[in-house]
Amino acid sequence: MDIGLSCTVWANGERAGHLDGIGIYSRALWQGLDRLGQTEDMHVKPYAFGHDLPVIDCGKPEQLARDYRIHAVLSGVLKLPLSNSANIARNVRLFHATDHQIPRIKGVPVVATIMDVIPVLYPEWIKQDLKRLKSWLFTTSIERAEHIITISEYSKQDMVRHLGIAPERISVTPLGVDPVYFERIDTAERDEVLATHGLKPGFFLVVGTLQPRKNLQRVLEAFQQLPAQVRKEHPLVIVGRDGWSNEELLPQLEALQQRGEGRWLSYLPQKEVLSLLQSAGALVFASLYEGFGLPAIEAFAAQCPLIASNNSSLPEVTGDAAWAVDPHNTDSISAAMRDVLEQPEERERKVHLGLERARQFSWDACAQKTLDIYRMVLANRR
Repeated sequence: MDIGLSCTVWANGERAGHLDGIGIYSRALWQGLDRLGQTEDMHVKPYAFGHDLPVIDCGKPEQLARDYRIHAVLSGVLKLPLSNSANIARNVRLFHATDHQIPRIKGVPVVATIMDVIPVLYPEWIKQDLKRLKSWLFTTSIERAEHIITISEYSKQDMVRHLGIAPERISVTPLGVDPVYFERIDTAERDEVLATHGLKPGFFLVVGTLQPRKNLQRVLEAFQQLPAQVRKEHPLVIVGRDGWSNEELLPQLEALQQRGEGRWLSYLPQKEVLSLLQSAGALVFASLYEGFGLPAIEAFAAQCPLIASNNSSLPEVTGDAAWAVDPHNTDSISAAMRDVLEQPEERERKVHLGLERARQFSWDACAQKTLDIYRMVLANRR
């Protein structure tokens, strides 16, 4: 069974030097399917939109088209398939689009992974220059998928409620956690990372691109409600690239650093992030919406206490292992930050629960469920 797997976001991320959630998913899924292919009658072939595509772990992806936006318009308005559909159909029995760039391929069933419905529910969270285009592409491209994969039951119900998709057309494959997050970093190595960034253990950590959905403004306000001495001893450390709509946020981050109450470290390699997770007093993950929330289970695996929102998919993912907060209420977030510091026994209990929770999520399980979906789709076409 030959499967085509889209690697567009993964390839673009490798070229840029960092992977977002979709890039991490695409790479981990390919690795899991590749391992399954050693015992199953299956071979995965990489494809991508774009030109001058880089060589990545799976090799150099074959080009679907130079520009997805042109294909999306032709496909959405005129129902035209990819011009090289015949060649793709000769090489694969099924195509899996791992992101919103869903192609129309004549003669080949397409399975699409849709992480969430943010472009429809919350277009204000999308980059301004892409808002209208991305929302239109999202809604028109979903019809091209014969079956949809999403990453949480919450996201599935959102698609049923807000997009009118029949529930039997959607399958859920929870994400996995990279095994490296379970590994304990050597104390000397952790200390070296902390010293590089002028930190001591016990800080509050935020990981994620600076964008409105991540709710960093309220996290900053909640942090400011803590006593001054606590803010000095347990500073707020933010790891994430500058995103968009941060005009008011960036001066506050600069002021935070000048007061000696926090650091903005921008993007860091995975090994350094892991050292920070294993040194933090807690990860603060007060997002306004998550389709899954991969940083939550990464924190669990790293045995880092977690403060997480009580909305969207996060209760489904975190269970009872996190301090659940109302992300719209700064008092709720601030109270949880105090509790983490003042309740050592509860902190240890939740860390233990979190570690057990993280062990329930693996990329191999995600890959196996995905393979089962491929087989189901192909069987239904006979």
